[in-house]
Amino acid sequence: MRYHFLTHRYSFYSMTVSKRQRGMIRYGHTKITYWRGGIKMPETEKGPLLTDETFFHSCLDLDRPEMREVRHFAEKHDYGQARSALAVSLRSGLAARRERFLAIPYEEPENVYKYPGETDEEACERLRKHVLISVGVPCDFGAAGEINWKANPTYNQYREWTWQLNRHHEWKMLAHEYNRTKKEAYAYQAAEFFRSWVRQAVRPEQSVSGYDTECWRTIECGIRMGANWPYVLFTFFDTEAFTDNLLVDWYQSVWEHGQRLYRNRTHGNWLIMEMNGLAQIGILYPQFKQREEWLQSAFAALEEELGRQIYPDGFQYELSTGYHDVVINNYERLILVARAFDVPVPERMTERLTTACEIDVKLMMPDGCLPDINDGRREASRKLLEPKLSFIREEKAETILWAASGGTRGTRPDYLSTALPYSGFFIMRNGWENGSVWGLLDAAPFGRGHQHEDKLNLLIYAQGKYLLTEGGNYAYDDSEMRRYCLSSRAHNTVLVDHKGQNRRASYVWEDSDIEKLSGMKWGIGDSCDWAEGCYDGAYGGMECWNWGKPGKNEENAKDEVPPKETGVRHTRSVYFIKKAPEGLNPFFLVVDRLESRNPHVYDFLWHVDSENPVITEAGVDLEEMAVCVSGNEKTMEIIRGREEPEWQGYAATGTEQGMYREINCIVARAESDSIRMVTVLYPHGAGEVTACRVYGGENIEDGDMEVGFSDGRTYSFQEAVMRNDHKGGEVS
Repeated sequence: MRYHFLTHRYSFYSMTVSKRQRGMIRYGHTKITYWRGGIKMPETEKGPLLTDETFFHSCLDLDRPEMREVRHFAEKHDYGQARSALAVSLRSGLAARRERFLAIPYEEPENVYKYPGETDEEACERLRKHVLISVGVPCDFGAAGEINWKANPTYNQYREWTWQLNRHHEWKMLAHEYNRTKKEAYAYQAAEFFRSWVRQAVRPEQSVSGYDTECWRTIECGIRMGANWPYVLFTFFDTEAFTDNLLVDWYQSVWEHGQRLYRNRTHGNWLIMEMNGLAQIGILYPQFKQREEWLQSAFAALEEELGRQIYPDGFQYELSTGYHDVVINNYERLILVARAFDVPVPERMTERLTTACEIDVKLMMPDGCLPDINDGRREASRKLLEPKLSFIREEKAETILWAASGGTRGTRPDYLSTALPYSGFFIMRNGWENGSVWGLLDAAPFGRGHQHEDKLNLLIYAQGKYLLTEGGNYAYDDSEMRRYCLSSRAHNTVLVDHKGQNRRASYVWEDSDIEKLSGMKWGIGDSCDWAEGCYDGAYGGMECWNWGKPGKNEENAKDEVPPKETGVRHTRSVYFIKKAPEGLNPFFLVVDRLESRNPHVYDFLWHVDSENPVITEAGVDLEEMAVCVSGNEKTMEIIRGREEPEWQGYAATGTEQGMYREINCIVARAESDSIRMVTVLYPHGAGEVTACRVYGGENIEDGDMEVGFSDGRTYSFQEAVMRNDHKGGEVS
């Protein structure tokens, strides 16, 4: 595994940090380079910008009974006394509500803000030395120095470092560890972090969009308000570290958050996080005049977004297993807080979220994890679903309860293979046990965001592992690895003239798309399941890389996108032989039809996470999978860990920078205008019978296939028969 942490010179504004200011630590077997030394921060306007006069007279509801003394001093413009009186009132209200809030199950913060294997206590002691970690990259600000909340210590100025630092996951961890140990030093550290942050992170003007700034992007505002700050406040409000002035500054900053979230909301999964944060302000800060307006506005937006973002089959419209659950999690956070404080939650909201949670059951691989579709993550469905039982009625979600409990409660799904007709995925399986075989065909639309150029990608779990895999999801930087993961090159699909799909260049999402069927075809039978999808978009051109920048071999490719009418149409049909003849394992037949008016070079890519590949006459055999390809004129190549002329043969092992490894990419290459290619993907163990050859007619209209096995048997299959009767195969 590679770690590429901080190995270059770093630019901080106009400063350059030399190598002498870097240090090296060892954690386990991993060496991590980190930045060390103080950064002199520029003199700027200090926050919060909200003046006491505006805050007390325009932001606070001084008509509340508990605010009588605050109103008395505010009317006299004695804001010193008004602050003291407000702090007393706030502490009284927080004390009365603390038990309710802390009864909500604790949620571990997100981001990679700890070293591998580091305990919360060890991390909190590290924070006291001003060594902070964001997206897995540490930065030492010096024990006597001040945190620069706009710093970026990454070698390539990876902007997520600064953005995710400003989500304040560490603050929440300090609070949680304080609740366990009652160590006052953690309260003082949290107070110090807040003071330095609120001074440096000045709220931007309303004209600054929700996407701009280092510290006040609206996604961070929503996460701070809807995930981290409330827990910090309810933990520390009555400690000596949280002085009267700090507490009032906190409330002023929260009001500034509310105003920004209300005025500068965006869309997509960001909007869900924003409105979760805004609604929680409306619930947890009853002293604000605007609380009801903010709360109602947030709930209205969240209800509307359920119809706008969730397909009828339950998948969130970004079609990413990661962001699908980001959206559900933010609804969950709000629902739990709302119920804790007797705020009604619309029944429609929980019903639609139940359908969305069922996606994590339907997509689940035999090991209990989700595939990393688009910018997704391979997380355990049980881990994701277990907290959702707190807001889903069990009688309405027996299969969710089954998955969330690891099969000890609820009801196992009464289906095996299943289709998502709107979002365009077909999931194949022959069982729910760990030893089962599972496959997924991606015949999906492009989605609303976080997309990869991966239509018709096929994934397989067999032999107890994620066997036919892909590049996965990598850090959102501008690296070649990130470009690779976004491209068709990192997926099990077809390149045309060595170029990948390019939907991004001309794709526009319309709200009405959420109600459209994907166009995928499928059938489910006793012995065979099948699914089919089609890609008829452009290939090549600037594949619209991360942040809109081309890859190193595409700088001059902006005019290469071919007109659609002279392009290539790719239709992929996948047949899952789930009940194979005796002595054979379940396997997959893949039929690719490429249609064009002009001759092209077609590269069929298969990323197999198995070792010791051997090229044979029919294809490639690996330890756990045989890949047999039809055609006498094809050529076979194995690419592993290649960086020139372009990246190929890698898989991400995490979403942090430097986390990837080499895998085998099998390339079957053929030249033609229109062609039909048949591929057998046969999972096998050591010493088992395996597929060793495949024949299939190369004309587009052909439908016959013949597969030979290492024990001498040969079986013939007809596409029409498998589609119509879900049967196939006779001993010849």
